[in-house]
Amino acid sequence: MIQQGISPRPEAQIFDADTHLGSNTFSIGPSRTSDGSTFLAVNSHQPWEGAVTWYEAHFHSEQGLDMTGGLFPGSPMILVGHNRNLRWSFTVNHPDLVDTYVLEINPDNPNQYLFNGEWLDLEVRQAPIKVKLLGNLSWTVKQEVLWSVYGPVVRQDHGTYAIRYAGMGLVDIWEQVYRLNKATNFKEWQSAMRQGGFASFNVGYADREGNIYYLYNADLPIRTEGYDWSLYLPGDTSETLWTQYLPFDDLPQVLNPAAGFTQNSNSSPFQTTLDPDNPHPDDYSPTLGIETQMSNRALRALELLGSDESITFEEFILYKYDMTYWADSDVPRMVQMILDAPTPQDADLLDGIEILRDWDYDADPESIGATIAILTLYDLARTSKSFLGSRLVGGEFTSEEVLDSYQRTVESMLEHFGRVDVPWGDINRLIRGNVDLGLGGGPDLLHAVGG
Repeated sequence: MIQQGISPRPEAQIFDADTHLGSNTFSIGPSRTSDGSTFLAVNSHQPWEGAVTWYEAHFHSEQGLDMTGGLFPGSPMILVGHNRNLRWSFTVNHPDLVDTYVLEINPDNPNQYLFNGEWLDLEVRQAPIKVKLLGNLSWTVKQEVLWSVYGPVVRQDHGTYAIRYAGMGLVDIWEQVYRLNKATNFKEWQSAMRQGGFASFNVGYADREGNIYYLYNADLPIRTEGYDWSLYLPGDTSETLWTQYLPFDDLPQVLNPAAGFTQNSNSSPFQTTLDPDNPHPDDYSPTLGIETQMSNRALRALELLGSDESITFEEFILYKYDMTYWADSDVPRMVQMILDAPTPQDADLLDGIEILRDWDYDADPESIGATIAILTLYDLARTSKSFLGSRLVGGEFTSEEVLDSYQRTVESMLEHFGRVDVPWGDINRLIRGNVDLGLGGGPDLLHAVGG
């Protein structure tokens, strides 16, 4: 079905995910650890300060609550962490949960829209909004609020649009989190997840019984086939008015896989573990909008966990803090473009090339190759028209763009440091008050650091 004609921007994609920060979780069952233990990495990447900074807390009550983990300011319960029996973690997923509809407005009545061949009335009311001015002075303004069969409506100069999103009207998220906190076994915990307060999130789970579990949690709308649901949609037919979600048991999920591990790093659920236990994309309609993209972090986790059949706790920690780029990810590919280009005449550019030639794709604080590569990456993400620099796998960039970014990076290093062999930890720093530390890690690494 052709939908471009109804869109004010025919090329517009309603959904545009960006995982600049990201999160990781991986669970390892007793069959893959050296001593039969069960491990879970809870590794949500949040900023150092602000409204979504993690704070650690221990909640305990005489009614059975005994939970330790992380929460955001104002959260009434632990969001990720463990109690005495089980633990879980979230990473952000990006299913298509929001649709935008173009409404056909009655030319004789601006408060009516066409739906299934009939003119329906918009629900129209005025919302009072109190605005504080100075001291005790305030002013109440009124804002028009519109509602259609799809949901909320907004009027714009270029049209009138309705919005429909998953989880609309649901307010039971904190009841669900409370039940997750109090769960004592997998059955109780999964029952709490079935409640559906969270409209999205990947979930990693492990418990003292040795169970490990991955869930692609989402309220996935069951949509009519034949429409491109990533574009604006016609708002005049019940064909585009979805009313049901994919049942919980049909969501992509993996319980106790033969490989003995699961992982997710803001990546596709279809590469959670080793085959044949992965969910298969052919089992899910494209209208659900389940992502197929992988991140460097996910592919590196699959490489590390999939190649070690007897993981010690020390190795588990090393994998969690791994600083190496997967060999076929965008950063090594970008470096190879620099190495394959015609030899430059400039001595400093040549020095940088030799440094990159010897680089092992590791972003430890002492690495001088990581400095050149990651700074070139930052410049490329800032200047390229097509490269977003979020998931560093399968990015679109040209050799010409990479070489221009590399040259600007060398020029900047000479301007600020007078040389190109600068350790990464001299540039990549954490500064808080009087604390000033050099860090390893980098964008889309398991040891993720952004700046």
